[in-house]
Amino acid sequence: MSRAGTLAALRRAYAEGGLHPREVACEALHRAAGADPAVWIHRLEATAVLAHVDRLDGLDFDSAPLWGVPFAIKDNIDLAGDPTTAGCPGYAYMPERSATVVERLLAAGAVPIGKTNLDQFATGLVGTRSPYGVVPNAIDPSYIAGGSSSGSAVAVALGIVPFALGTDTAGSGRVPAAFNGLVGFKPSRGWWSTRGVVPACRTLDCVSVFARTVADAYAVAEVAGGFDAEDPFSRRLDVGGFDAYNARFGYLAPERLPWFDDTAYADLYGHCVSGLPGTPRAVDPETFLAAGRLLYEGPWLAERVAAVGDFVDAHPDAVHPVTRTVIEGGRTLDAADCFRAQYRLAELRREADAAFAGIDVLVAPTAPTHYTVDEVEADPFNTNARLGAFTNCVNLLDLCAVAVPAGTTPGGLPFGVTLLAPAGRDYALLRAAAAFLGEEVPSAGEPLPGMVHLAVCGAHMAGQALNGELTRRGAWRVAATRTAPRYRLLALPDGKRPALIRSESGGAPIELEVWSVPSVEVGGFLATVDRPLALGSVELEDGRWVHGFVGDAGAASGAADITRFGGWRAYRETA
Repeated sequence: MSRAGTLAALRRAYAEGGLHPREVACEALHRAAGADPAVWIHRLEATAVLAHVDRLDGLDFDSAPLWGVPFAIKDNIDLAGDPTTAGCPGYAYMPERSATVVERLLAAGAVPIGKTNLDQFATGLVGTRSPYGVVPNAIDPSYIAGGSSSGSAVAVALGIVPFALGTDTAGSGRVPAAFNGLVGFKPSRGWWSTRGVVPACRTLDCVSVFARTVADAYAVAEVAGGFDAEDPFSRRLDVGGFDAYNARFGYLAPERLPWFDDTAYADLYGHCVSGLPGTPRAVDPETFLAAGRLLYEGPWLAERVAAVGDFVDAHPDAVHPVTRTVIEGGRTLDAADCFRAQYRLAELRREADAAFAGIDVLVAPTAPTHYTVDEVEADPFNTNARLGAFTNCVNLLDLCAVAVPAGTTPGGLPFGVTLLAPAGRDYALLRAAAAFLGEEVPSAGEPLPGMVHLAVCGAHMAGQALNGELTRRGAWRVAATRTAPRYRLLALPDGKRPALIRSESGGAPIELEVWSVPSVEVGGFLATVDRPLALGSVELEDGRWVHGFVGDAGAASGAADITRFGGWRAYRETA
């Protein structure tokens, strides 16, 4: 894993033939074995991991964007044939089928390494409430890693895997990201399926992802997201949104936030908001703080009783004492409390809608402070409650979120902020997060950060003579489609290449492929292309325009018109 730190770099190494998934998987296993044992609940045996590697032989590299990428899974998410414990040995069961999100990642070529530790039953933001041990922070082990997805965050921060799945109901996918210097993406409720996930608050639960870059989180989101008819809480969402290049920012007014005497965090947040682009608008945080208080002071606590209360009743000694106390608190609420809280939440959602009027992205601190393990053990309830001050509200208010690094404290610990947007704006929010971090920003329907979409219609297509010029540069095919019906295809005199010519009359749809190419490789690739071909823009049949090879003004000289074949492959089959 250390030889290829991002998904694009890893893929490029595979395409060049200098690295094989077996090597990467074995290195991930070696690193996992060398980490603190508390990071993992169950590491897969090498034979099981290599069996996942072997199945890659049956996958098309070009169509499997996560081909050979190792990843970790929070142990409240099912992986078929491996136990799910939710951080409680007595609760463990053996799933026959993987969770939907895991199935999608496996189908895209990802390779599971193991199941990671968590605050038991995903109840906590600290990473200390587990019989499998306290997960140490990746930067300073005397500090908490954050929870509940503690093991997944640390597995990524230590370089064991490039991405890991978590879950996020109250901040479990964002607080650990902030404390370990990572990107933590929490999608809109219902965009990623929760089938096969042990519920905490089922109406609010989300699967999340930890990664080092927004580009990697974006790549995982493209695979994991989408409607699931088997999940009653899945939603059909149009995850588009705003123009990330010109996003309008707002921020929670820092002077009105509870910092719990952490001046370093307050100063870093003030520095962050002072550097926001455009004319950012200060937003009163009270709506968001009030919504957050509802999560553990309202009936959603009773949802945890609905999820695991029967098990707690039957096996009280099997449950971590702090976790048991939290869950038992949900038994004091009645139906009237539930409706009162729903009414109050409806009011707060309307206020939040008003707060987003005129802005696209709201910036908030991810956490107000960072505690040591000893501080949390000495006061487990109050410390945990404070950590959720800015995260508890997000799912209740139906927002999507990306936690990103935003500085370092004088003591060397990472500080992070979270970018928020209304549900359904996930891709736009990820693009805004990329811009915030200085990564390349993709437009809607455009390539991932650090990549360029390029249309090819001849010898560079999959299976054709020059396709290796793309694959060895780490490119992958993202679409097989056709042009708009305004092009002619010419066979050049050398018989090896075609030229695509735009023609407003006599044109037809022409078969082509769209490939995603690392930006750093584009120059070297273009140097291999000779006249009469040149880089231009090509209109696709859906109306989009992408970069692609076109013939210059002299391309028609001596060339044969092969438009009637509809594409280079069909022509070559008859030649």
